Amino acid sequence: MSWSLGAPPILLAGASPLAAQVAAGLGRARRRFEQIADPAAVVPAPALLRRLQRALVLVLADPQDAAASLAALARACQRRAAGRAPLRVLLIHDTGNAAPAPLPLPAVPATLQLEQIDLAARAARLLLARWPLHQGADPGDDQAIHLIIAGRAPPAEALLVQALRGGHYGERPLHITLLAGAAAAWQRAFMAAYPQAGQIARLRFLGPDDPELLNGPPVSLVWVCPALPSAGLAVAIGLARQLAAGQGVSPPILLEVGATQPTGTLADWDGQIIPVSYRDTVLAPEVLLEARTDALAQVIHGHYRDSIEAQGRDPASEPAGQPWATLAESYRDANRQQADHLWAKLAVTDCRAVAEEQVESFAFTPVEVERLAQIEHARWAADRYLDGWSYAPVRDNARKQHPQLILYRDLSGPMQDLDRFAVRQVPALLARSSLGVVRMLILGLAPLPPGFPAAALTDARLHRRFGQILRRLLARYPARGLILASTLAEAPARRFAQRALDEAGAGLFLLGDRPLPALLAGLDAAARLETLALVARAERRIPLPAPGELLRWLHRRAEILLEFAPTATPRGTAAVSAAGAPKRVEIDPAGRLHWGFEY
Repeated sequence: MSWSLGAPPILLAGASPLAAQVAAGLGRARRRFEQIADPAAVVPAPALLRRLQRALVLVLADPQDAAASLAALARACQRRAAGRAPLRVLLIHDTGNAAPAPLPLPAVPATLQLEQIDLAARAARLLLARWPLHQGADPGDDQAIHLIIAGRAPPAEALLVQALRGGHYGERPLHITLLAGAAAAWQRAFMAAYPQAGQIARLRFLGPDDPELLNGPPVSLVWVCPALPSAGLAVAIGLARQLAAGQGVSPPILLEVGATQPTGTLADWDGQIIPVSYRDTVLAPEVLLEARTDALAQVIHGHYRDSIEAQGRDPASEPAGQPWATLAESYRDANRQQADHLWAKLAVTDCRAVAEEQVESFAFTPVEVERLAQIEHARWAADRYLDGWSYAPVRDNARKQHPQLILYRDLSGPMQDLDRFAVRQVPALLARSSLGVVRMLILGLAPLPPGFPAAALTDARLHRRFGQILRRLLARYPARGLILASTLAEAPARRFAQRALDEAGAGLFLLGDRPLPALLAGLDAAARLETLALVARAERRIPLPAPGELLRWLHRRAEILLEFAPTATPRGTAAVSAAGAPKRVEIDPAGRLHWGFEY
């Protein structure tokens, strides 16, 4: 739902700094709103009651006494006209790294719809959806996920908890390294709050200069959460250099900048450091008011209610089956976590979500179902552990004890079937959101062979050949999602990547056989800018720093390999692929195409 200038107003209650930030965002977005006093501070006067009658949304931004404010609203909304939509109340907490204390909420009348928003927790969900844990790794190739969180300022702990909830990709455990000046104190405090976190991931709490940082799998994602935003850039630059020198990798580095407004152009970018503001992320009106981030979670909940009804039971008779508007926040969060993890499941199986009309049907294979069921059980168990549950042979909700908090392989057959059912429902759930699932078609671009006369291939000739390749592949594989995998180190690869993304809707995997500074250093200004534009569009950065690992990855993961033949190849021929090896397309020095398979 959105509001234009002529629509009923949004009410914003309070005069806190957070309320001022909400007001600024509404003003920039040209949303009509009125700012009123906190309902707890005044007895509802007739003028306030009239405003509450007209309004669709009230934003209660970090009130001093949330329970009193809600009680005043509940009393006022009892007089809201019958037949009007409930007043949607957004209660925003800005608790930083501390979870908000449970509120002794009043009985909420049907004329009021309450949504509680923990700013840091909501931001962590949104930010890890935009920059997922697998953005800097290849879970389809069983690469480990290694997250660094540097600094303890908000939203550091919320990011840590969200990563623990959603970082499940298979047999390899999630690795998380926490860098802070008082690392031991952070470790004690966090493990006291989440004593079973060590069962979910491999956690390390290190000092900022600890040499242990470089031990472990290649780092795939970094978040910098400095106490002083002005100091964050130096930390990010230092980590980028340290990881490039010590591990040969250049993962995305997300830098929390607070209220700072970054400036600069693409030409100034290093290809790694990305400024973000967790407050701005949540308080953007299209996010705060339109609840887009809960769309898939609501679909999952609706599907659950339908399944209860299909069994002849009334969904509203169960706490977890209430309509979304009245559903307890704990059940909403469970749906949100399940929704968030759908994208990890697609990444593990080399699948993509596309517009529904592009897909006829889709189902995971039995092997995929079994693998994903194990991952789903691990995700569910992590969610329970972080909520304070533990194993016991008999379920006890009061004590938060559950008999299914065991390894997937130790579950009974019927319990394993529940996880398998959840996995098989993924395509149906996405379909209810007008999305379909397709398998990736990974097209790998091999590096130019030594001595290849690249200068002989004119841009016009390459343009024609690249167009032919794309048209033929799209016609041959209409139900696949094309992914181009390349280092982008050479001009022909960049030209092909640009065309594949712009004209064929392809995705881009950046293959990191060298750190980004080394890649960018060898380019002139135009080529550097061209490369940075493509890096910004890459949906995955895959670290391959070990000698020979690039070619091994291309032969292991690419279904089709585009190569430049070092010598002229007789027309109509190309190297025929061995069983299990990628199919091949070659461009010879004269610019002719040779296909090693039927297209």
